[in-house]
Amino acid sequence: MSDAPESMGFMDHGKTNCGLLVMSRWDEPDRDGNAKDRQRFVKDVKRTGLSHSRIERFEGDQFPEWVGELHCGDAQCQCQRYLRTKQA
Repeated sequence: MSDAPESMGFMDHGKTNCGLLVMSRWDEPDRDGNAKDRQRFVKDVKRTGLSHSRIERFEGDQFPEWVGELHCGDAQCQCQRYLRTKQA
């Protein structure tokens, strides 16, 4: 029996230039329409100026940080565009 964490599959992410997530999806190769959905996701990521990444997820690993949970503090960073501001 192996102590290695079990793979849960792959995810595609749309990230800002500081590495925070804005978009995310599970890759489900056996699902009908997955290839088109993934293609549309990657196109949307690129259209919005974000970086696409694909990672394998394992049980117990930490999920990357989302915009809104953190931001980098750089006023010119893409993450600033996605932060919710308090409305009066």
